[in-house]
Parts: sequence; structure tokens; C-alpha cells
Amino acid sequence: KHLTCTIVAPQSGPPRKPLQCFMRLKQPLAVFVAVYAGRFWTFSLGLYKDMGAANADADAALSRTLDGASLKALVPNAGPLNCRGNWTLVLEQALDRIEAGDKTLDPHVVHQTEEFVTIHDGYPKAAVHLLVLPRARVAALEKLTREHLPMLMRLSSYVAWLLQQVEGRPGDPGVGWIHGVHSVPSLKQLHVHVMTLDLNSPCMKNAKHFSSFLPPFLVSLDSVIRALQDGVFADRSLKKLEEDMKKRSLCCHRCGADFGRGFAQLKRHLSACATSPEPFWPSPRTQ
Repeated sequence: KHLTCTIVAPQSGPPRKPLQCFMRLKQPLAVFVAVYAGRFWTFSLGLYKDMGAANADADAALSRTLDGASLKALVPNAGPLNCRGNWTLVLEQALDRIEAGDKTLDPHVVHQTEEFVTIHDGYPKAAVHLLVLPRARVAALEKLTREHLPMLMRLSSYVAWLLQQVEGRPGDPGVGWIHGVHSVPSLKQLHVHVMTLDLNSPCMKNAKHFSSFLPPFLVSLDSVIRALQDGVFADRSLKKLEEDMKKRSLCCHRCGADFGRGFAQLKRHLSACATSPEPFWPSPRTQ
């Protein structure tokens, strides 16, 4: 037979109910939570203030750079940039080289500030085709967060300034300018296209090239900012984008003439079309 013993700890009063035990623990637990919540809030508030101060400094720096400034010259396109490895990394590598002081990139650079760099597209799809890159590394649209909004608003102001500067410069064909971001870009590193509205150059070689510089595949910087503010970024894949492009008729963006899927006919037409094109959207807002 087994002998079972029950050991009962002595109590100095009536048995405590579970709720009473919890209430005894509640006060020190509340103190612990309050202390550490206060520390976290203090840290977060300090970080927020630091970010706010940094953004205010960046706003002021951009204003000082652009206030009364003018683009000295629209330098000729020096051609494609050299790239080591996969060509999709060419813009990231260009930023690395510029920040390292590589003078061989000087012929490619049109303008730069502390926060942004404007270079020629090495394979221009228009008479003049520029790329505006933030120095901050952002691989693509889907990598943007609300923390990037202050930078994007400064980028918007910078692009608006640039559009004013390039219009009427030597080399401008006089057909107007457009800016935009590819909804699914092929190159890593966020960049804004600033280009003339002729959309006609030796590098514009196929229907995919042409369609990618028209809405809805090209989107305005203002729409990117609004989407980020509203948290409604569309999830699009490159494969689906290319499938959508193949279904669309090729229409002249200047006069609306429809060429079906005949890119060669469209290309000949673009060289002769005399209709003044309308910008797809206004210049980005200055913040």
C-alpha cells in the first residue's frame, strides 16, 4: 500500500482567493509597466524630435540650394554608364561612385544637391531624358514607407525646380516636358524620369519601351506621395505589367492616332507628328 501525504503551508489568516492574489501582484506590475512605458515613450519622442529636426534641416538645406539658383547648362548626354555585374544595379553603383568622388562620372551629372543627383539616362527614350535619384538608398517603390514622405516631398520640390530650369535650354526640342516614376521599374534605386515629350529617339526601339513611358505604367510623383500617405500602394508584378502592355494598342500620345500593334508605323509617325503634346499631369507640387 502507498502512503499519500499532503503538506499544507501554514497561513496567517483565512485562505486567499485567486483574485486577491492577483490584486496583490497588480500594483507592482502596474509600476513596472508604467516605468518602462515611460522610458519607451521618452525614447520614441526623442527619436521623433530628432527626425523632425533632421527633416527641418534638410528642408532648409534644399531651400538654400535652390533659392535663386539656376541650371548653368544642360550638358550633352555622355552615353551609358559602366556597370559591374547585373545591369539592374547601374544606378546604385553610380551613386556609390559619385559619393566616392569618382570624377569619371562628372560628364553624366547634370545637377546635384546634398540629397539628390540628376544624371542623363544612358539609353534615352526622348531627345532629352534625365533621371533624378535620391542619395538615400531606396530600391523601389514598394520599399517606401511613411518615414520617406519628407524626403519625397523635397524630391517633389526639386523635380519641379528642375522642370522649370530645363525648359527652353539649348537642346530642348520645344515639345514640353514630363516627369514620372515607373510603377514597376527595371532598375534598382528609386528614380524619377524627367524627359521631353517627343518620346522619340534611337533608343526607343520597341512597343514595350514606348508604353512604359505612358500612363498607367508611368505615374506622377504626386500620386506616389498620395498613395503612401493613404497606404494604398498597388501591388504590381513586372510579368503582369508586360502582359498588360502587349494587349494595348499603340497610340500617338500627341494626336491620338491608333497604330494597333504596329510599332514601326508609330515610330515613323512620331518623327513627323506636328501636334503639340499635352503633359500627362501637372508639374509636381512644391512643398
